[in-house]
Amino acid sequence: MYQLLCHQGGKLLYCGVDMSELDVLLQKKEELLAKIQRIAENCEGIENEANAAKVAELNGRQAELLAQKDELKGKLAGIDGELGTISQNIRDLSGSGVDRILEAIKNQRWYFFKNKPNVMMDKNTALLWANLNYFPYIRENGSWYEQHEIISILKELEGSTALDSYTGWQIPNVVELWNLLEASDYPQPELITSIDWWAIMKDGDTKAKKLDGNPNGVFNSGQSGFVPCNRSLTPLDYINNISPDNTLYSEKEKLQMTLDIFTQNELIPIFNDEEITKLYRQIYIDKPLLLRQLSEIEMQITELQGNQVRLTADFNYKPILAKYDAKSVDSSIIQYYESVLSVTDSILGILQEYESSQVETISEFSRLALQLEAKYTDSPHLTEEENGLLRQRQQFLAGRLELGMDDVKAQILSLREQAEALAVRLDKITHGKNAMRELAELEAEPRVSFAFLVENLARIVREAQQKIDFFALHRGFVANIIKAWAAWNEDYKAFKTNMREELTTVCRDNGIDEDVYSLWYEDWQKRRFIIEGRFLPLVEFAIKGNLLSEDDKTAPAEIVLQLLQSYKDMVDNFYLNERKNIYQKFAFQAGGDLQEKFETESALYGLTEKLQRNLSEVIFCSSKAEERMFLLRWSEPLLNVPIDEITAFVADRELMAISAEVMEQFTAMKRQNFAAYLSDSQAYSDALQKREKEYNALVFRMRKDLQKQ
Repeated sequence: MYQLLCHQGGKLLYCGVDMSELDVLLQKKEELLAKIQRIAENCEGIENEANAAKVAELNGRQAELLAQKDELKGKLAGIDGELGTISQNIRDLSGSGVDRILEAIKNQRWYFFKNKPNVMMDKNTALLWANLNYFPYIRENGSWYEQHEIISILKELEGSTALDSYTGWQIPNVVELWNLLEASDYPQPELITSIDWWAIMKDGDTKAKKLDGNPNGVFNSGQSGFVPCNRSLTPLDYINNISPDNTLYSEKEKLQMTLDIFTQNELIPIFNDEEITKLYRQIYIDKPLLLRQLSEIEMQITELQGNQVRLTADFNYKPILAKYDAKSVDSSIIQYYESVLSVTDSILGILQEYESSQVETISEFSRLALQLEAKYTDSPHLTEEENGLLRQRQQFLAGRLELGMDDVKAQILSLREQAEALAVRLDKITHGKNAMRELAELEAEPRVSFAFLVENLARIVREAQQKIDFFALHRGFVANIIKAWAAWNEDYKAFKTNMREELTTVCRDNGIDEDVYSLWYEDWQKRRFIIEGRFLPLVEFAIKGNLLSEDDKTAPAEIVLQLLQSYKDMVDNFYLNERKNIYQKFAFQAGGDLQEKFETESALYGLTEKLQRNLSEVIFCSSKAEERMFLLRWSEPLLNVPIDEITAFVADRELMAISAEVMEQFTAMKRQNFAAYLSDSQAYSDALQKREKEYNALVFRMRKDLQKQ
C-alpha cells in the first residue's frame, strides 16, 4: 500500500509497530496533514509564531471536526458552518507566498523550466523559444544552414521529443526575432551575437536577416542560424491583456496571467532567486501532490468505515434508500420523522465531503463570477425592454453558474426542520387531553412518500454537483462567456449613446436632416435588438452541454458567438459609414426614397447571407442533429429580418405597382425549410445560393415595377 507498510508473520506493521489497516491509514493521514501544514507555514504567508500557531490550531480543529462527522450527525449544520469559517481563516492567513512569486514574475522576463529543459519562455509574449544550449542552431561543424535545411528541421520537430514534445514550432517573424535580440536580459546573448545572419519568416517565405540593428534592413536567401519559436502556450489576447497600456486589468491580475500559464501547463519555472523557485515548487507542485495523497487516504478510510456513497457524476441514491424500509417508514409517523432526520444527515455529509474536495474550484469560480453578483441597475439610456433583456442575461448567468452549496443546504435543512417540527407536534399531542383523536388526525395527514423524498433530495444535490463539474470541465468556456457577457452589455450601452451621437455627427456633416437619420437609427436599433436577443439562447443551449469541445480547442458555441459579434460589427459599420451613401445616391430622384429602401435592404441581406454561410461551417462540423437544428432555428430571426422589412414596407406604403405575384414569391422565401438540407452540406450550400439569387431577383423586379409608375 505504502512503502512503510508491510506484512510480517501475518500481522500488518507500520514502521515496525503492529497496527490495524485502519490505524495505518489514519496515521498516514496525520503525517500528510503535518506535511501540508509545514508548507503552509513556510511558504504561504504564515510568517510569525502567532500565525503559525493559529493555523496549526485551525488545521487540527478542522481534522477533528471531519473525524467526528459520523458521530455528530445531529449537530452537522453547526459543524458545516465552523468548517467553512476555519477554511476561510486558513486562506486569509495564506497569501504572501503567492505574492512573493508574483513579485518575482514582475521582475523577470525570461524563464527556463526544470521539467522542460529544451525550451525557454518570454513572459512578454508567452512565446516558447528553443534553448540554444540544447538546440542545434547551426550545423555540428559550425557552419550555417541553407534555408531548405531549416524547413526540414521544422518538419522533424513535429511529433518528436527534441523540444520537450511541443508541436507547432515556427520560424519567427522579424518583430519576434527583434524582440528577442533587443532584450537586455536575454539569457543567451553570446550565442545570438556570434552569428550575423538568422532565419526569419517574411511574406510567407523563409529568409536570412542580417543583425545590423535595423529590423527592416538587409534580407537574402542565403545561409543563416536558426532559432524556432512556439505559440502553443500563448493564451488568446495575452499580449494585449498584459500590456502596460491596458487599464482593464490591475498589475497583479496581469502577473497572475503569467503565473496561470505556468500552473495550467504544469511547468516548473526557474526564477533568478533560487528561494522563489523552491517556494513555487512547494506551493504548486509539492502541496497539490500531498493533497491528492491525502484525498486517496481519506477515501480508503471512508470505505473502511463503511460509508461508500459519494457525490459523483453518476451519483446513485439507492444505497442510501436501501438502509431504510420505505414501506414501513411511510406507515409510521415516528419512523418517518426519524428517517427524514437520518437521511438528511447522510446527504449533508456526502454534500460536505464533495464541497470540501471542490473548494478550490468553487473559490476560483466565485472570483471569476464576482461581477455577476451585483444587482443589475437600469440604464436611463435604455428602454424598459432593453434593460429587461440585459437584466435577464445577468440573472440567468448568475443563477446557472452559482456553484455554492448554500441553497442546496438550505433546502435540505428545511426538510430537517419540518421533520423536527413533526416530532415536537407529536410530543405535544401525546401530552394533550385529546391525544387519540389528534393522533389519528395527524396520522391521516398527507405526506410525501419517503422514497420520493429521498429521490428528490438526490436530484437537488446532483444538479448542484453537475454545475461544479461543468465548470471544472469547461473553465475556459465559462470564463470567455462571462467576459463576452460584460463586453456585450457595455457595447450595447455604447450603441445607445456614443454610436448614436456618431451617426448624428456624420449625418449633420453631410447635410442630412434629423428626420431622415432618426429613422435610420430606429431601423438600426431594431436590428441590433434582434441581434442582442440571440446571445442568451446560445449561451443557454451551450451550458446544457451542447456545442462544446472536450479539449482546449475553442468551443463551437464560442465560434458562433464570434460570428454573431462579427455580424453585429458589420451592421454597425453599415449604418455609420455606408447608409448615407445610399441615401445620397437617390436623394434627388423621383421615387428615390423607395429605391433607397430596396437598395438598403439588399445590402443588409448580403451581410445576413454572409453570416449564414459562415454559420453553415459550424453546423456541418457538428455530428449531432440536435445541435444542427438548434443553430438553424437560432439564426432564423436574423435571416428573416430583411424579408420582413421589405414585406412591411410594401404593405405600409401600399405600393400597388408591385404585383401580388412578386410579393407572394417574396413571402414564400421565409417559409423555405432549410432543415431538409441538414444532412448534406453541399445541398445546404446550394439552397443558400439559390435563395440569395431569388432574393436579389425579386428585389430587382420590385424596383423595376416601381420605375414603371
